[in-house]
Amino acid sequence: MQGAGDIKIKLHRPVEGKIKTVSVKREGKHWSACCSCEVSAQPLPESANQVGIDVGLESFATLSTGEIIENPRCFKNAQKRLRRAQRRISRRKKYSKRWRKAVQYVLNIHRMIANQRRDFQHKLSREIVDHNGFISVEDLNAKGLTSGMLAKSAADVGWSSFLMMLSYKAESAGRKFVRVDPRGTSQRCPQCCKKAPKKLSDRKHVCFCGLRTTRDHASSLEILRLGLSLQDRTKPEVRVCVS
Repeated sequence: MQGAGDIKIKLHRPVEGKIKTVSVKREGKHWSACCSCEVSAQPLPESANQVGIDVGLESFATLSTGEIIENPRCFKNAQKRLRRAQRRISRRKKYSKRWRKAVQYVLNIHRMIANQRRDFQHKLSREIVDHNGFISVEDLNAKGLTSGMLAKSAADVGWSSFLMMLSYKAESAGRKFVRVDPRGTSQRCPQCCKKAPKKLSDRKHVCFCGLRTTRDHASSLEILRLGLSLQDRTKPEVRVCVS
C-alpha cells in the first residue's frame, strides 16, 4: 500500500475482478480495507416479473404485488441503549481512560446500527433483483427528506442507500431499473389514471372506478405504471390490471 508498505489483512472472501483502488477505513477501533474492483456483469436469467416499489416510514416498502416489507427501525430499537451509553460519557472526566472507553462503547453501538441497516438493505435489494426483470422506483430527493420534522425517521430507513443498491445490482444482473417522478403518485388512481386526492392521514385508496386498496399499495401500482410508460415498447396510456 502506498505510504504504508505491506499490511496483513483478514480476507473474508475472495476478491473478484481486477483491484483498481484500495481504501482503508477506521470505525472506532475497527479497521477495514475497501477494495474497488473492475468486474464483468453477471446477467441473471430473464424474468417477466415486474414490480413497483413505494418506500415509506410506517412500512419500509410496499410492493405492487401487495407485499409489505416491515421497517426494521434499527436506530429506534437501539435508541434506549444508546441513550444510556451517552449518559455514561457525560459522567466521566473528559479525556480520561474511562471516558475514552465510554466513547468507544457509543461508537460500537453506532457501528452495529449501520451494519444492521446495511445487511437488511443488501438482502432485500438482492431478493427483489433476483425475482423481477423490471423494477420501478421513485426518484426521491433523499437529502430534502432528511431535513424536516421526520428527519430522524427518514435517516433511519436509509432510502438513498437502498435505492443505490437496487440500481447497481439491477445493472449488473441485466435488469431494467427505472426511476419515476414521485410527484402525485399517491394522488392518482393506477387503474383509471384519474385524480384521487388524499390527505396525509388518509391511508386508504377508494376510487369511483372500483379500486379499493391501501394508499401505499395504490402508490406502488402507480409507480409501476409510470415506469412502464417510460419504456419504448410501452405506450404511456398503459394500465396495470388489479385483481
